[in-house]
Amino acid sequence: YGNNFNLGGLSGFPFAGNTGFGAMSAHVPDDGFCLLVHGPHVGISKDGVIGKVERSGIALVDNCCGSAIAASNYLKGITDGGAKITTKLQQFSDFQQGAVQELILPHGKRLNDADNRMKELPYALYDSQDILVRDIINGGKGGIKQGLALLSGIQINTGPDTLDYFHPLRFDYYDADGNLVENMLPYLR
Repeated sequence: YGNNFNLGGLSGFPFAGNTGFGAMSAHVPDDGFCLLVHGPHVGISKDGVIGKVERSGIALVDNCCGSAIAASNYLKGITDGGAKITTKLQQFSDFQQGAVQELILPHGKRLNDADNRMKELPYALYDSQDILVRDIINGGKGGIKQGLALLSGIQINTGPDTLDYFHPLRFDYYDADGNLVENMLPYLR
């Protein structure tokens, strides 16, 4: 796939934002196209537990995505009434995690009502990220050279002895002017 440029951060959010998109666009050749892939990730252990994953060389079956689960637990504490909300939510030393916690807030009822909170969590994260990424593309469309393909979904991490998966939820093609030309998701099914 050639060179890549990382725009993401914790839980898969595009923390590089508009400035990062502009920097990335500056690396695309004048006659080049860009493939932007984004999304949250979730682990599924070999015994089917969502939100957990085995890691090579580590005995503990650990949380995956730890940032997302921490934000979900924070949100659950708020919706259950037990969390203490402080002004330290946006401490620079943990800025990204604070932002993840804020960006998941609109999905509190959805997650509380879900049959399986860990199964619903990556979809809630995806919905927040989808809005942000499309806003970033719209704001930076002047930097698109020949075209841009946006492939987004949920990365599914599994143990070290099995393949990981990607669940595509959007596959859009934008022209050089940043106009949506085609939804290509049906081609992937």
